[in-house]
Amino acid sequence: MKYFKKNKVVMLALMLVFVVSLAACQSNETGGKDWAQGVTEDTVTVGTIGVMAGPLSFIGLPYYQGMEAYFNAVNDDGGVNGRTIQLLKEDDQFDPAQAIAAAEKLIYDQKVFAIVGQLGTPGVMAVADIVEEEGIPSVYFGSGAAELTQLGDNFFPVQPNYVYEGKLMTKYAIEEFNAETIAILYSNDEAGNDGFKGVTAGLQELGESSRLVLQTAYNPGDTDFTGEMLRLREVDPDLVILFGLSGGVANILANAEEYNINVPMLTTYSNADASFLQLASDRAPEAVKNLHVMGWLDVDEASLQPLVDAMTKYFPEGNPYNAYTMAGWVAAETFVAGLTAAGNDLSWEGYINAMNNLKFTAGLAPEISYSPGEREGVTHMAVSRVVVDPQGNYIFEQVTGFDEF
Repeated sequence: MKYFKKNKVVMLALMLVFVVSLAACQSNETGGKDWAQGVTEDTVTVGTIGVMAGPLSFIGLPYYQGMEAYFNAVNDDGGVNGRTIQLLKEDDQFDPAQAIAAAEKLIYDQKVFAIVGQLGTPGVMAVADIVEEEGIPSVYFGSGAAELTQLGDNFFPVQPNYVYEGKLMTKYAIEEFNAETIAILYSNDEAGNDGFKGVTAGLQELGESSRLVLQTAYNPGDTDFTGEMLRLREVDPDLVILFGLSGGVANILANAEEYNINVPMLTTYSNADASFLQLASDRAPEAVKNLHVMGWLDVDEASLQPLVDAMTKYFPEGNPYNAYTMAGWVAAETFVAGLTAAGNDLSWEGYINAMNNLKFTAGLAPEISYSPGEREGVTHMAVSRVVVDPQGNYIFEQVTGFDEF
């Protein structure tokens, strides 16, 4: 009798656990699919990681304002399939160790549905193993590192990678600049080395490797480019490709002005920003007029108007937008495009399947598309040049249509 009572109690306890577990599953299930963490009947919570304070905050602050402006606009319009989007931000100070801690907090403690718009190659690569192992969707990276196209199926890069950009530069060099001879100065870091690989690969694929007459690497902190200028004078190229970021390229332009190097120059889309243009024009007001930049966003007045309106509404105290704001906006709209396509199938598998069939052409980028095993992100880019407007301001003016390699 005691044995029966004891086992009856055990059975009742087990049944209670089963009923509670079943209720929990049913409350988080729709259409035969379990919702992933971070999803409720009326919200989807996502997280992001990047620099938001310190010397590099001039990148992170407008970037994340662009993300928030888009999410706010979507939420005010009723959300996505009745769900509003909540964004949790973690500042990693551009430090890989802090990025790992931030990812663990977002994924394991705050249980976000996805990582959206993580900013900075070092942090993205530092958390890649965690993100891949967990299978959580990771949409858009503020980085052009080619490695990001080789991560798992749950990664969705958007920005063109630097290897691909370098290849496309060679097509423009030949078809738009009619460059019989090409020189490349590239920074000895991940961005520059990827760009150099792309340029050499592109010329080889086009059967035009002999057009590259000078290739030289520099350290990102270099300020004296006397040797490079003397070599440029010697080879006298038709086009100089500058594959490096911000300050280094501005210093090269300053040296080019000093040595009267007066040839067209083409640089990466990462420098297609007003803050870089201000820096470069201050240091080299004449040489900067030779500069052309790659770009991957369609920034005509009509396409930018929703961003301008949202920034004016949600961040009235700041500038309406810059290139970093636009990048954050694209990160948010790409995630939302996938969320819309997934409908109510908000398991991680359901979202990833939706992204694998995505062809999004309604945003600032000409086209963002994915398929199983295909993670190139944006492949259509255009060239703009630096001009001086009637008010004496240095601006970018688009001079080609969007093309791909």
